[in-house]
Amino acid sequence: MTLEQIDLYKKAFVDKSRIFFIEHFLKTYDATTEGEHEFILFPRQKAFLQSLASYRNTIAIKPRQAGITTTTAAWATAQIAFSSKEHPETVLCIANKLDLSQLFLVRVKTFLDGIPRWIWGDKYYDPDPTNPKNKKSIYVKQNKSQIELFNGSVVYARSSGKDASRGVSAASILVFDEAAFIEDGVKVYGSAVATTSSVKNARTIMISTPNGKDELYYSTYKQTLAHENGFNAVEFKWFQDPRYNKNLMWYKPNEVSHKKEYYKEKTIDASGSIEYNEAHWKKMEEDGWKPISKWYTDMCKSFNNNEIMIAQELDVSFLGSANNVVPPDIIEMQRNLNVREPLETLKDPTIPETWFWKAPIAGHRYIMSIDCSRGDAADRTAIEITDEDGIDENGMPIIEQVMEYHGKKPGDEIGELTFKYGMLYNEAYTVIDCVGGVGDPCALKMRSLGYKNLYYDDGTLKDYTQDNLEYMSIQSTSGKLPGFHSSSVRFQMLSKFATMLKENAYKIRSQRVINELETWVFKESTGRMDHMKGMHDDTITCLAMGMFVMEYSINKQLELKDSNISMLQAFTTSRELNNNNTQSESPSMFYELPSRGNEGNDDNNPFLWLFTKKNK
Repeated sequence: MTLEQIDLYKKAFVDKSRIFFIEHFLKTYDATTEGEHEFILFPRQKAFLQSLASYRNTIAIKPRQAGITTTTAAWATAQIAFSSKEHPETVLCIANKLDLSQLFLVRVKTFLDGIPRWIWGDKYYDPDPTNPKNKKSIYVKQNKSQIELFNGSVVYARSSGKDASRGVSAASILVFDEAAFIEDGVKVYGSAVATTSSVKNARTIMISTPNGKDELYYSTYKQTLAHENGFNAVEFKWFQDPRYNKNLMWYKPNEVSHKKEYYKEKTIDASGSIEYNEAHWKKMEEDGWKPISKWYTDMCKSFNNNEIMIAQELDVSFLGSANNVVPPDIIEMQRNLNVREPLETLKDPTIPETWFWKAPIAGHRYIMSIDCSRGDAADRTAIEITDEDGIDENGMPIIEQVMEYHGKKPGDEIGELTFKYGMLYNEAYTVIDCVGGVGDPCALKMRSLGYKNLYYDDGTLKDYTQDNLEYMSIQSTSGKLPGFHSSSVRFQMLSKFATMLKENAYKIRSQRVINELETWVFKESTGRMDHMKGMHDDTITCLAMGMFVMEYSINKQLELKDSNISMLQAFTTSRELNNNNTQSESPSMFYELPSRGNEGNDDNNPFLWLFTKKNK
């Protein structure tokens, strides 16, 4: 190799994302220009390649014709080119159809054939173009479903099925193409992943356009966003592709006239290219604008303007089922407007499953709801803390989620955890789901630790206005345990929460809650609000319980107390007038509403809204 070639080789080898290798050594066919040219990557393709370099597992959600499978094939080609007999690469590509996985293999072979011959070394290259070395095959074996190179690297193409990974003992790169369309995807995935178990730093790549809420791809993507598995997600939007966003425009209905308003991006050349600005595009989406271009409208026509196909193939949407409790557009609104990444500056160092979005604020009223797990393998415990006195970026009052735990700790450990979190958030008013006794260990632990601000009910909660003060007390006067014990109000509880979400009256910050909302449906057989088979709704029911108690217990009690105070004040004034402004010497009893002040003081706790008996 020449000095220039050696320099290029070193740069390509050091760059583990393989961006340098792809852009300098490979060519690709572009359907929009109908020609072959240097493989120039656009920003989201580079982000995908950087994910492959940084993470063992990557999942890509993409629109049609995003070129991500081709990019993956180019990356795999680079990995093969830099491998050796001592450390060969074994690439297993599984797709829903055999011809699709074979197309991946063809792409890899085409790239391998196009690599400069000098990369393969002296046995396969000579500066003299007539030297037989330049025609020596780099393949030991090649057919439609397998190629094997002289350096020991192998690429397999298989269709999905129980035998998809048969004969492959140690895959170092596992590619699932169009993963959402693989039948029995979970079983196929489990069998294929087993082939990577003996390979250090083996990588799994999952690529697909959405196909509803399938068990493999959708579930993997959902868990990835919730940081519940080892995957890193890279999302592609069609308007992030410079081939498709020429003369890009945005539209949304006018709030007054309801007619469509349009915003046109400034073009930077005669072809209609626009400045690449992901932050700007994200803000446009958050503000309710929807993108459109000539390419997009042409693609919509090719789908006969079928909304489901457009949503999944172009808008990368896991379209909700027709019986979703919360409509898909409301879920998307909550995701775009309200969901936030957890704080990096506030974490529980021992509990990574706990996410914080806001630190506690003195004087704010917090409610903590707890849904303990039953202890089986699938069930999880949810802890949710809500700020009833939240303030948004514009200074407007809101009800917002500020903390969440979603994990598998048992009841007594959860009691210790919730004691800590409750005290942190101004001794938050705490509601524990004790239906069936599942939450009793948590309630007992919190009470034994001296936590006072616990919710008690009478076991039926038939009277939502809670006129009887005995229904809600920080001390058990009848010997019963604290907690929420009523299953008879489940429908009202969940319905109320769903309404709050539709009206944007509750601000969801957690992607985990959004994930559960997407599979929260009305069961066809019973009409009951429940999660889809194999899914969960722990965080939803936990939040719904907290909001139900806040609405029908805490706030109603506050209204009742304010009314009683007014009556007492009127009675006192009348009595003073009748006694000619003289005070009775006999002791009389009345109730005072505690002031709302600093946290940590029982008399000033913002959730202790009970009357306190005082001697006048």
